[in-house]
Amino acid sequence: MTEKHFDTPKQFKSVGRGEPIKKITLDKLTAPKWYDWDDIRVPKSPANVKISLLEGRKWAISELVGVGVPEDDAKDNVDFLLSGALNINYAYLRANITRTMPTGLAAVWPSWVAKLIDNQPPQYILGHAPFYGREFMVDDRVLIPRPETEQLVEWILKDASSTVGNPVSVLDIGTGSGAIIETLMLENPRVRGFAADISSNALSVAEMNAQRFGLNNVHMVESDVFSAIANLEFDIIVSNPPYIATTDENEMDSSVITYEPHMALFADHNGLAIYEKIALGLDKHLTNHGRAYFEIGYKQGQQVVDILKSAMPDAEITLKKDFAGLDRMIRVVKGV
Repeated sequence: MTEKHFDTPKQFKSVGRGEPIKKITLDKLTAPKWYDWDDIRVPKSPANVKISLLEGRKWAISELVGVGVPEDDAKDNVDFLLSGALNINYAYLRANITRTMPTGLAAVWPSWVAKLIDNQPPQYILGHAPFYGREFMVDDRVLIPRPETEQLVEWILKDASSTVGNPVSVLDIGTGSGAIIETLMLENPRVRGFAADISSNALSVAEMNAQRFGLNNVHMVESDVFSAIANLEFDIIVSNPPYIATTDENEMDSSVITYEPHMALFADHNGLAIYEKIALGLDKHLTNHGRAYFEIGYKQGQQVVDILKSAMPDAEITLKKDFAGLDRMIRVVKGV
């Protein structure tokens, strides 16, 4: 979809360059948070705009519906942007919808709506996405974290809680934004994190997130699976690798195909190539009784199990479904 060229409502236009901007009360609603940790996104010249959140919301929805976006989808995306920019939940947004839109948000709102019309993911527009109760910086260098991956993290945390006292070394292969490894470290202080990715651009995003969360001891390494890991062993290895076959591209949302990095989406051998590569070095890089966890495509369960079983015949392998009842996760427990 090409960007629509539309007339900007008069409320969004500057009311006069010489007029001073009114002082904003810095409460929870009127202090936009989306650029607090990203100077690039700070509006350079917030306009002296007088428009309510309700008016801005209605206009945005009408623009999206006008170019063929289903109304429910339009409402979801607009509310996601508003609540994300203001750092509030949907209930708080609804309760305060008649209040004036903050000038910083009003300054960028027309361009944000134009990006939605151009089918850009709202997480990239905001510059961050929710994951396990936190906001992670994201842009088109990394995949947007998905709710299904939270279930993988939950499984790891539950298992790791049974190992009391000692540090737990964890390698995250294909770390992307760092959402998995950094969440594990934040939730369990015993985790010693190693983040590997073949993309230096992705590692830059992961590093920014680590700095934001104060994780100064996470180790970042540019590595194609184990290529730069040498002889290190880990108590836990986790990976949410590229696993989509190119033949399944037609099943994916067009915004994903257009904007999210293909290197992090697609893999050869019907989406199994990275599992095959990891499996070859898994036994070597796991400590005795070490565990590995993988997110998988919903059609790949038995195939990935077979790949791992062939590489580690003595391992205990568990296939687990997600909340939708689809094969989504695999755990490997190494034998002695």
